[in-house]
Amino acid sequence: MGTLANPSQRLKPETACVCLTTVQRALWQLGLPILKAETITDYKQRAKLGMLWRAIRWQLLAMAALVALVCLGRQWGRAAVVGASAAVLAILFAWLVNASVIQWLTIGYSAYRSQHIVPPHVAAAAEALVCCGVSPTQIGVEYLKNDPILFVEDSEQRPVKRYDLIVW
Repeated sequence: MGTLANPSQRLKPETACVCLTTVQRALWQLGLPILKAETITDYKQRAKLGMLWRAIRWQLLAMAALVALVCLGRQWGRAAVVGASAAVLAILFAWLVNASVIQWLTIGYSAYRSQHIVPPHVAAAAEALVCCGVSPTQIGVEYLKNDPILFVEDSEQRPVKRYDLIVW
């Protein structure tokens, strides 16, 4: 065993070495930031609510227009019935939306790239990960319609750890 040229480079007994996995080493070499789990959870909730709002806004507007149209005819008894019916429908619709479970889909990055347009910075990050030794099967995308998240899974850790990298 050779000796170090500089004695100050010798490890002290209380010094511990941490071995990095392939994914951790690639993330460190590339300087890719890892997104906080809380931030991703908040983002997913906002994306889900945004998608639901885009799906129901026209129905709610149609109910409001129907009530307004009946009110214009000054048939107050009929307007009250239509308004009450619209309120009941809105409550039922809100319950249905709240009870619905919208699933985020997970797919491999290469399959996602073949089906959708990927921004250049996301493609560059994925290619850089592969160049640093990360298996392409470990790189994936989780998406809900138009809200994709690029992630990489570290299968060398137990349980498998996921690092969320880019939201676009």
